[in-house]
Amino acid sequence: MIQTAMSDKRIGWVDYAKTIAIYLVVLLHTHCSGELTVAINSFVMPTFFFLSGFLFSRRRNPDFGTFAYKRFRQLVVPYLWINAVAYLAWVTVLRHYGDDAAAGMEWHEPLIAVALGLPSGLVHDIPLWSLLCFFVVEMVYYHLGRILPDWVIALVAYIVAGALSIFAPDEGIALPLTLAPCAGALAFYAAGHFAASRREVMARLAAPNVLLLLFGVALTGLGLSLNRPTAFFMGALGNPMWFVLTATGGTLMVVQMGGYFCKLAGDGVFIRFMSRGTLLICGFHLLAFSAIKGVILFGAGVEPAELTAGVGRGLIMATAAFALCLPVIWVVERWLRFLVSK
Repeated sequence: MIQTAMSDKRIGWVDYAKTIAIYLVVLLHTHCSGELTVAINSFVMPTFFFLSGFLFSRRRNPDFGTFAYKRFRQLVVPYLWINAVAYLAWVTVLRHYGDDAAAGMEWHEPLIAVALGLPSGLVHDIPLWSLLCFFVVEMVYYHLGRILPDWVIALVAYIVAGALSIFAPDEGIALPLTLAPCAGALAFYAAGHFAASRREVMARLAAPNVLLLLFGVALTGLGLSLNRPTAFFMGALGNPMWFVLTATGGTLMVVQMGGYFCKLAGDGVFIRFMSRGTLLICGFHLLAFSAIKGVILFGAGVEPAELTAGVGRGLIMATAAFALCLPVIWVVERWLRFLVSK
């Protein structure tokens, strides 16, 4: 869901894969079905980190200082200003209604969570943890990738993530700077860059193939049947072995879907637009949910819970929120480019 650190060069199936993944994130947050929520949550963030690692290019980013400054502007600056927008909406309106009203959180607590990078405290917009996590992972990977092979980084990071998950409670562990999910995120980021060094193999994996698609679905289903629900944003992976099975299967599934859509629809301007806007969709889709629920509640008297009662309504809600984010992307790209500056 993040701007990539590679270049302006586009890869069609990646644009589709990113768009599919961010739509799944939006659908996940409708909580329209417990089973669907658990399933998407088990692989969607590893998929994003894999894709970002795939697109990372050290050749195009030879100087760490320049790279760090660029990624700070692309990730940390949006993390701060979108948090500010979401917090203002929460503190003035949203905390007085629905679940947030019952949470009993003091006005200053989310601000502390933003400053410390504590995902669970971002009640006004939890998905924003991922922006800071991407920044931390990329800063760590930049240095490790100079001295260690990608497969070593992925393996060690996975072991660390598994250890944290085993010794942490099921709901995860609270660490500053989003460090709880960073180890698992680093593992998939390094795996993505490892795949990038084998472009021919990756091209075959992304080429539409019904057997590969079904294999990804099967791996995901098997991992889900063996593991308990996960909370990646808190570093809670359940059983690490089953988690990596599910995340790998889900990533393959999304990559295959990206390949199929690219073949059917082509690599057009609109898909590139949506792919570039994944960061803003990540940051604003919960606010879009709130706007839709408010209009329906006060305009039609329909309770918000009714809007996501079942998968069908969840899909409609997710699509509506996704669509509402598109004008935000256009406005930011057209008039406020410095807020997500390249």
